[in-house]
Amino acid sequence: MLLGTVGVGLLPMAARANERVGRALGLPAVQVARPTQAVLQAVARAGKRMVAVGERGLVIYSNDGGQSWVQARVPVSCTLTALRFADAQRGWAVGSMGVVLATEDGGASWRRCLDGQTAARLALQAAQAQLQASPPGSEAMAQGNLLVEDAQRLVAEGADKPLLDIALGDDGALWAVGAYGLAFSSTDGGREWQSQMHRLPNPDGLSYYGLVSRKGEQLLFGEQGLVLGRRTGGVSGNFSAQPSPSNGSLFGALALREGSLLMLGLRGKLWRSAEPGDAWTAVQTPVDASLVAGTQLADGSVLLVGAAGQVLLSRDGGQRFHPLALPQRFPFTGLAEADDGTVLLVGMRGLLRLTPAELTAAASSSPSSSVRKSPV
Repeated sequence: MLLGTVGVGLLPMAARANERVGRALGLPAVQVARPTQAVLQAVARAGKRMVAVGERGLVIYSNDGGQSWVQARVPVSCTLTALRFADAQRGWAVGSMGVVLATEDGGASWRRCLDGQTAARLALQAAQAQLQASPPGSEAMAQGNLLVEDAQRLVAEGADKPLLDIALGDDGALWAVGAYGLAFSSTDGGREWQSQMHRLPNPDGLSYYGLVSRKGEQLLFGEQGLVLGRRTGGVSGNFSAQPSPSNGSLFGALALREGSLLMLGLRGKLWRSAEPGDAWTAVQTPVDASLVAGTQLADGSVLLVGAAGQVLLSRDGGQRFHPLALPQRFPFTGLAEADDGTVLLVGMRGLLRLTPAELTAAASSSPSSSVRKSPV
């Protein structure tokens, strides 16, 4: 009775929220006068083109290593948080309100292929199907009832929860994950989606911050040190709980070409696993602010960025890092290397472009001058 009473009380609030969501999902992104100074959340490479996404549906792309940018055509005005490209043409972006966008022209134009309202209905349908298939009185039935209640809550609350990452696995499956345990997959490039929330061992509904793949395995990581893993290639298995290096949230991960994996976390915490199945080893860093993203450059070196504007460099496969001395910095959320070796960093104040010469100069400067301890 109490649950029913609360649900009735939430209906007017949910209706107003859904109305606001409907406007944002149906309103195209507005043209921005200075897009490289707007809040940008992620940047990725599509062939020789660079594409960045950010607040209010902003997507921009560059064909000259980030020297000039063009704003893309985007059908929504909600903030975009992450993007991935399968090749120079096909890519996907995710963001607030559970939105997933797809492009087939290298990021110049986008179409909506999923939103939070549709995703909530998919979650409810999957939970109801699992409940119906459960033996009466079984533990599976009790779990199914909980899943249905959670999915009904998603439907009632509307598309108010963000997706935070999207990844294409070795088996060709596209995964979109986010806050409060949101998880959906597609096997046809994003045309049709299936809820995976009922299949993942995440009973507390912890948020997923990202996915990473290496050497036949895929890891899903997030809040409170949550790590789930599965084998990929051939017959893919289901995700299961994996040993975690931390009790704190894991914000980013980076698989290196030689096979090692870095996991990035709170207060500058960093862990390294040399091979699939190897234990995690703590890597010392010179910062105590959260690390959130990383990339491996063409020369094999590794760059990590963080929430206080720190940029760390490793030239030994992620075993040791030192800070770069940059002429300016701000809270960074993503980075990527362009075809010409230029590194593009994005964050709360837009975009910072580092040419190979500038990167070399920053690496050779005194590391002690580039970092101020900042608890984030």
